[in-house]
Amino acid sequence: MMSFHIDSSLDPLSRLKFGKLKAVFIRYDCCMKLEKEMVQLKPLQLSPSGDGGTLTVLETRQSYRLHSLHYSYLDVLRNSGSIEGMIQFFLGQGWLVSFRELYSLLQFLVEEGILTNASFKNYFSGLAPKEVRFQSASFAPGTATSVRAEDLPFFRSLEPQLAQFLLQKSERLRVPANTRITQAGQHDRDLYILLKGHASIYRVLDEKRRQLVATLSSGSIFGERSFLLNQPRTADVITTMDCEVLRVRHLPEFDQLIKTDKAQSLQHRFWVLQALASSPFFKDLPNESLDSLIFSGTLKQAPAHQTLFQEGQPGNACYILVQGNVVISQRGKNINVLGQGSCFGEISLLMSGGQRTATVTTQQDSVFLEIGQQNFYRVLAQNLFLAKEVETLAHQRLQSDALRK
Repeated sequence: MMSFHIDSSLDPLSRLKFGKLKAVFIRYDCCMKLEKEMVQLKPLQLSPSGDGGTLTVLETRQSYRLHSLHYSYLDVLRNSGSIEGMIQFFLGQGWLVSFRELYSLLQFLVEEGILTNASFKNYFSGLAPKEVRFQSASFAPGTATSVRAEDLPFFRSLEPQLAQFLLQKSERLRVPANTRITQAGQHDRDLYILLKGHASIYRVLDEKRRQLVATLSSGSIFGERSFLLNQPRTADVITTMDCEVLRVRHLPEFDQLIKTDKAQSLQHRFWVLQALASSPFFKDLPNESLDSLIFSGTLKQAPAHQTLFQEGQPGNACYILVQGNVVISQRGKNINVLGQGSCFGEISLLMSGGQRTATVTTQQDSVFLEIGQQNFYRVLAQNLFLAKEVETLAHQRLQSDALRK
C-alpha cells in the first residue's frame, strides 16, 4: 500500500459587514475550462479511517493511503463532478479549501492514472519547464467586424460610445493551432479577445523553455497591460486549436482618452492595472491569469486615518491597494506601511481561520479593490495556478508575521 500524506487543516468561514465606502467598479465573469470540466475517475472505492482513508482502484486493486484532507476532497470531487463544484460544496458547508492541498491531490491522481481527463494530463505535464513548439503569428489581413460591445468582456463595462470608439479598428482573425499570438517582451499594443477556441499562457523562462501558467477559453481577453499601460507583453499566448480572435488595434489617441472624465470606467481599469504592475504580490504572475480576479472586485475609496478592519475581527474580503498607503499594526504596534499594488486581508480568507491577523488603517486618502470572499473563491476555483500561487504567498506572509512575534 502506498502512502500519500500531507498534513493540513480546514478553516471555518466567517462573515463581516463592511460599510461606508462607495462602490464604483463593475463586475465581470471569466471562466477557465479545466476547473469546470467534469472529472473522469477510474472506478474506485473509498474506505474511511480515523486519520483519513484508503483509495482502492478497482480494476488493479492498487491501494493508497490518503490523509483526511485529501480523502475528503476526493470523496466530494467524485460526487460533485468538477473542481469548481467541489469548492462550492465546501464553501456551502462553511469550510475553506486549501488550494495547495487540492493541487497536490489532483497532481497525484493524474500521475497515478486515476484521473484520466486528457486536459488534466496536458495541464500537469505542461507545468514542468519545457520546449513548446509553435509558429509565430504572421496574420493575414483580418475581416473588419462590427461586433457589439455588450457581447465582449471588458468593453461591456464601458460607456457604449467609448466602447465603440475603441472597437473602431477591430478585426476578426482566424488563427491556426500552435500559433503564438503575443510574445513576452514585445512592445506591440493591440488587445485580443478569444472568440472561439482555446489558448495557453506561458511564462518564458529562457529562449527555449516555457512554463504553462493558465488556459484561456472562448470569451477570454488578453493583452490589456500593453494596450492600456504601454508595457511589454508579460507572457507568450499560444493557441492550442484553431481559433477565432478579435484584434482591437491600439490607436495613439487612446492614451489621451484614458485621462479624460469621459473614460472614467476605463480610467479605473487603468489604475488597477498600474497597481498590479507594481505589486510585489502579483507582479510575477502574467496579468492575463489575473483578469477574472480583477473584475470580481469592487473599486472603493476611503479617507485618511480610517480603520478598514481590526486585528481579531472576522474577515470576509481581501484588498488590492490601487492608490494611497495603509499602515499595518499588530497588538498596537505599527509593523509595516503598504503602498500601491499591495495586497492585504488575504490571510484571513486562506490561512487564519477567518480572523484578521492585523489592523489596517489608511495613512492618506486611498483607493483599493475589495474582493469579497465568495468572489475570491469563485475566481480561484476557476484558476488552479493562480489559486496555488496566491495561497503560497499568503502562507509566506503568515510565516513572516510569526517571526516578528
